Amino acid sequence: MPSDRRGLIWILLASAALLLLIAIGAVVVYLVIRQRPVTAASGWQDPIAAIAPDKIAPELALYPLAGASELEMIDAAIDNNELHTAYAALAFALNLRDEQRSGRLLQLGSRFSAAQEPDMARLASQQVYDLAILSPEMNDPLRVDALLADGKAWAQMGQEEEAGKAYDQVYTIALNSPYLQLAYRRDLLTRLATAYDALGQTDRAELCRQQMDRLTQGSQPQPSTPVSQTMELLANPLTPVSSAEIGALEESRRQAAYSVLQATAGGAAPPPDLVNNLAQALKAEDQAKLAFYQQEREATTQPSKRVNVDWSLIDWLTLKYRVAVQAFGLSIVPDWEQQAPAIQSDLSKAYEALRFDYEDLVTSLPDAALMEPGRYRVRRMLTLAGRLGQYPNYPEQQIADKLQEAARNMIAAGMTEPLYVYAQPDKNGLWFFLDPVDQYGP
Repeated sequence: MPSDRRGLIWILLASAALLLLIAIGAVVVYLVIRQRPVTAASGWQDPIAAIAPDKIAPELALYPLAGASELEMIDAAIDNNELHTAYAALAFALNLRDEQRSGRLLQLGSRFSAAQEPDMARLASQQVYDLAILSPEMNDPLRVDALLADGKAWAQMGQEEEAGKAYDQVYTIALNSPYLQLAYRRDLLTRLATAYDALGQTDRAELCRQQMDRLTQGSQPQPSTPVSQTMELLANPLTPVSSAEIGALEESRRQAAYSVLQATAGGAAPPPDLVNNLAQALKAEDQAKLAFYQQEREATTQPSKRVNVDWSLIDWLTLKYRVAVQAFGLSIVPDWEQQAPAIQSDLSKAYEALRFDYEDLVTSLPDAALMEPGRYRVRRMLTLAGRLGQYPNYPEQQIADKLQEAARNMIAAGMTEPLYVYAQPDKNGLWFFLDPVDQYGP
C-alpha cells in the first residue's frame, strides 16, 4: 500500500512538472509574440506614430522653425545620416511636392535598411507606394520610377507580396498609360520581367515578355481629354491667409528659434531661458492665429476663401502638433505636450472642414463638367493625406467610397482617364491600386 501511494505521488509530481513546463513555454511564446516588432507587412501604420523624439537632432530639426527651407534641412539630415530627423520632418512637412517626398523616402528607406532598422524601412516603402498610387500631381513616368524602386526595396527586405503589388502597378501603367513612349514601355517590361524572375514569379515574367512582342504590333493608348489645367483652382495649398500682426509674430518666433538653434551647436542642450522665449513666441503666435483664422472663416461664404483659411489653419496646427510630440527633438512647450491628443483632434477637425469646403468649391466651379473630376482629385488628395498621417483619424472607408463614386461618375459621363484609383479590402485593411478604365471595379 505505501508503495502504491509513493507511485501515485511520483505520478502527480511528474504531471505537475509537465504542466509547469507547458506554462513556462506558453509564457515564453507570449513574450516573444508580444515583443516581436510590428511591421508594415501586417498592415498600414500611421507614419506619425513612428517618430522617435530622442533620435532627432535639434541642431538640424529646428532650422525650419527658424525660417529655413524644410527640404534643404531634410537633405542635410540625410547627408549627415540623421535619419530620424529627416523622417520626422518629412512626416510633418506639407509644402513638399509629392515627387520630392517620394524621392527622399526612397533614400531614407535604403539608409534605414543599411542601419538595421527594418520597421522604419518598411514604413518608408509603404509611403512611397501610397504616393505613387494616390498622388494627383505625379505624372506616369514618375509613378513607375517610384514603384519600380519601391518594389526593389520590398524585395530586398524579403517582402515578396508587397514587391509583387508594386511591380503589378508598374505593369498596369506600362500597358495603359498614354503618356509613355513605346521604347520606354518596352524597357519597363524588360525590367519587370527580370524583377518578377527574381521573385520566382515566372508566369508574370513571361507575360511581360509576351506584352513586349505585342507592343510592336498594336496601337498606342490615346491620351484622354486633359483636365489637369482646369484643376488649378483645387491646388494644395492656395493663397496663404495672414496679416501684419501675424507676420510680426512669425518673425519673433523665427528669431527665438534661431537663438535656440545657435545654442544647440555641437549637440549642446540649449539654455532654459532661450527655450522659454521660443515657447512664449509660439504661444503668442498660436493665440493670434487661431483667433484670426476663425474670424476670417466666419467673414466669408466664398468656398475658395474658406479653403484658403482651412489650409492656413492646417499648416499651423500641423506645426503645433509637431511641437507637441517633440518632433523638433526637444521639449519646447510642455503645455502642448500634455494637450497633444486635443491638438491632434483639432487638426482632424480642420481637415474635416477642408473636406466640406472643397465639396462646396467643386460644386461652384464654372463648368459643370469639371465637378466630378474635381471631386475625384480632392478625394484622392485627402486619401493620400490620411495615408501619410497628415490627416489624423481620417475616415478611410468613407473617403475611399466617395473616391470610387467620383471615378464611376466620370466613366459614366465619358470623361475617362486611362487609370483610376480603386480601393480593395485586403487581409490587413484597404489596399489602393490603379485600375484600367475598362476593368474598373470588382
